[in-house]
Amino acid sequence: MVERRALSVLIVASMVMSLAIYGCRQEGSTGSQTPSPTPSAPREEVPEVISAEAIVVPYREASLSFKVGGRVQRILVSEGDTVTAGEELAKLDTRDLTLAVRRAEARLGSARAQLERAKASAPPEEVALAEADVSIAGGNLASAKASLESAEASLQKAVAGPTQRDIQIAQKQVELAKNQLWGAQGQRDVIGAQVNADPPLASAVEYEAAKAQVTVWETQVTIAELQLEEIGAGAREEDVTVARAQVTQAASAVQIAEAQLEKARAQLSLALVKAGARAQDVAVAEAAVAEAEVSLSEANNALDDAVLTAPFSGTVGTILLDEGEVVSPQAQAILLGDLSTLRVRTLDLSEADVSHVTLGQEALVTINALGGKQLRGTVVRIAPVATERRGDTVYDVTLDLDVGPDSNLRWGMTAFVEITVR
Repeated sequence: MVERRALSVLIVASMVMSLAIYGCRQEGSTGSQTPSPTPSAPREEVPEVISAEAIVVPYREASLSFKVGGRVQRILVSEGDTVTAGEELAKLDTRDLTLAVRRAEARLGSARAQLERAKASAPPEEVALAEADVSIAGGNLASAKASLESAEASLQKAVAGPTQRDIQIAQKQVELAKNQLWGAQGQRDVIGAQVNADPPLASAVEYEAAKAQVTVWETQVTIAELQLEEIGAGAREEDVTVARAQVTQAASAVQIAEAQLEKARAQLSLALVKAGARAQDVAVAEAAVAEAEVSLSEANNALDDAVLTAPFSGTVGTILLDEGEVVSPQAQAILLGDLSTLRVRTLDLSEADVSHVTLGQEALVTINALGGKQLRGTVVRIAPVATERRGDTVYDVTLDLDVGPDSNLRWGMTAFVEITVR
């Protein structure tokens, strides 16, 4: 191609020199001083054929990679296997990813429970029960305070000792007991005389009953006298100690009753709050549920991404990983190609030549690996953007081949393309 272009340039230069010599000769024969006209610049000559190196490629191909990193657990295919769209090709170890899904599910369940709790209203009976607890606690507190007041009064009385009226009452009790004793003694004596009479006027049983009444009242007199003696002796230290202990116990009961009342009031307040959950609490709970749902979706997506699947039906070209290997996200793992139709793609078509190539142009494709076998091709795609190859700016041009299934073509074979441009 370069030699043909150079030859064209030499031909154009020779034509220019011949015209110049012919003009000089005409000027010499006429003697005219009129300058000869300058020849116009030659137009660029379009070559008939543009050639380029090429490679056999699938109808479509994809370099597959995992979206997540991890240890390769299993490779499910081998190089050269034919797979269908959606078929699993390789798997990563998913233990950590499964745990992440479970954690996300638990958080979502907790968030939903919090939302239900925020939305739930306390039933009327719960509010009524809380109000009844407050009433009971209030009654217990009033009773405890009354007991405390009584214990304090008893303590004051124990410290002050008996009054003159207490002494008089005790003396009166002694007198009454003695009078009853004297009456019982008189009754006993009368009945005793009647028992000893001839004939007896009373039975022995009646006499024994009378004697028992005397014993009872003798005991009552003794008790009354002892009580009078104690009252006359004044306040006793042990009575004061007992009264003070009773005051301390009553004061503790008051504190306990006050705490129970505060607790009952707090439970009533909580029931009332539950009966009308605040809108902002519900909104916060709903936001937490939404966030937990997103986290669960992300965890499920990561678990799904641990399985590499075929995006289309094709043939496994190259496997670039091994079982047990730790791979990074987006690292090339498997090369997949659709070999139902094979094409060729140019490798070194220059930017000067690509301007002459258009869709639909025919080409002659020579396959070196098949002993120079020649196939017909058609341009079906011209890359819109250039790439760099070995320091040169080149454009990829793809051509469909007119071949059957028994062409013996293989993915990656080298070829030589001659595109007819005119």
